[in-house]
Amino acid sequence: MKKSLFALAALTAVAGAAQAQSSVTVYGILDVGYIGTNSNTTSTLAGANGQAKVTANQIGASAESSSRLGFKGTEDLGGGTSAFFTIEMGLNPTLGNLSGSAAAAPSTIATADTTNGSGSAIDNRQTFVGLKKNGIGQFAIGRQYTPIFNAGAVTDAAQYTNMMGDALYSGSTAGVGVNAYINGMTNRADNALTFQTDKFAGFSVSGMYALSQSNATQGVVAAQTGGANLTTSPTPAGGNTNWGGWGLSADYTWNKLYVTAAMQQFRTKYDLGVNGAVGTINLNGAGVTGGQAVGQVANQVFGPTNLTDQQVYGGATYDFGILKAYVQYINRTMNQNTSGGGAVEGAGGVTAVGQAFKRTAEQIGVRSYITPSIEAWAQAGTGKYTAGISTAATSLAQAQFVTYQVGTNYYLSKRTNLYAAFGGYNASSAVQGNGLAGTGSNYAVGMRHTF
Repeated sequence: MKKSLFALAALTAVAGAAQAQSSVTVYGILDVGYIGTNSNTTSTLAGANGQAKVTANQIGASAESSSRLGFKGTEDLGGGTSAFFTIEMGLNPTLGNLSGSAAAAPSTIATADTTNGSGSAIDNRQTFVGLKKNGIGQFAIGRQYTPIFNAGAVTDAAQYTNMMGDALYSGSTAGVGVNAYINGMTNRADNALTFQTDKFAGFSVSGMYALSQSNATQGVVAAQTGGANLTTSPTPAGGNTNWGGWGLSADYTWNKLYVTAAMQQFRTKYDLGVNGAVGTINLNGAGVTGGQAVGQVANQVFGPTNLTDQQVYGGATYDFGILKAYVQYINRTMNQNTSGGGAVEGAGGVTAVGQAFKRTAEQIGVRSYITPSIEAWAQAGTGKYTAGISTAATSLAQAQFVTYQVGTNYYLSKRTNLYAAFGGYNASSAVQGNGLAGTGSNYAVGMRHTF
C-alpha cells in the first residue's frame, strides 16, 4: 500500500513537472479611435493633369499600432533547449471582416505573398515554429518578419505607427497618396527560415532565407485571339515561377548606444509561357513597390521577367536619460529585366532592361517620457524616389519628399493608454506609375489596450 502511494505521488510530481515545462500565452492589441485624412495632389496619369483634394474621417482602428491577436508558447526540452511557436493574425475591430481583407488578395501564381494583408479569412501576420539553445541562439521556420523590419522596429522613434509621416515605413492602413511608394522595406516573408544568435560581447547576428520555387514543363497552350498584344498561334507553356530571398543583420550594444545594420534581397523570376490571370499579378509587395502589370485577358502569355529587389538599412539609438534619440537610413532598389512577348507592354509595365524602382530616405527622431504617465515622440525625414521606365516615359521620373510625425501617449495603466498623433508628407513632383504629387496629412486620437 505504501509503495502504491509512493508511486502515485511520484507520477503526480512528474506530471506536474511536465506541465510546468510548457506554457502558452494569448496576447494582442486593440487600437481604436478617430482618424482624419487630408490630401492635395496633382495627377498626371494617362496625360490627364489636374488637382485632387480629398478629406476623409472615420471611426477607425490601428492608427498607433496594428490590432492583432496572437498565441505563443514554449516547451522546455531540457539541457537549455526549448521549442517555441507563434501564431499571430491581424484584426479589424471596427469592420465587418474582423480579420483578413479581400482587397489585398495574394498572387494567383504560386509565389510568396509579402503584403501586409493576406486576403484570406484570417490575416496571417506571422506564424512560425522553432528551437532555441541558451547561450547560442535560435532558428525558426514559417512566415516571419524580415531582418530589416526587425532592425527598424527598435530604431524608429514612432515605433511603426500606421500614420503618415514615416519616411521609411508605411503601415497597412496608411497606403494612400505618397505612402503608396514611401515604404522602403519588405515587412514579412513567406516560407522563411531564420536564425538569431544570443548576445556575445554586445554583438548579435540574425539572418533569413526564404524559398518558393515552382518549375513546370508543359506542351502548348491554346491559341489566343483578339485584343492587342495577344499571341495568335500556339505558344510553349511551362517554365518557372520562382521567388526567394535572403537577409542578414547585425547589432551592437555599448552602454546607452545601440547600432544596427541589415541587408536583404528578394528575387522574382518567371519564364516565357507562364499564364497570368486578368489584371496585375502582385509578386512581392503591394502597389507600385512590387509586382508586374500583365495582360488584361485571362491566361494571356507574357514575357520572361527577372526582378531583383535589394534593400539596405542602418540605424542607431542613444539614450540620453531624459530622451532617446533615433537615426535611420534606408536604400531600396528594384531592377527588372523584361523581354519578349509584348504582353507586359500593353499593360503599362516596365518594357526593357532597366531600373524599375529606387528610393532612399533618412530620418531622425526623439522619444521621451515627459512625466511617468505621459510619453511623446517626434520625427522628421527626407528622401528621393526614382520611378521606373514605362512605354509612355522617355526618362526616369523623380520625386523628392519630406515627412514628419508627432504624437503622445497618456498611460492610464501599464496596458492601456490614450493617444493623439499627427503626421504628413510633402512630395515635390509627380511620379510615373503613381501619378501623385503634393501634400497630405492625417491625425488620430484613440485608445490602445494590450493584453
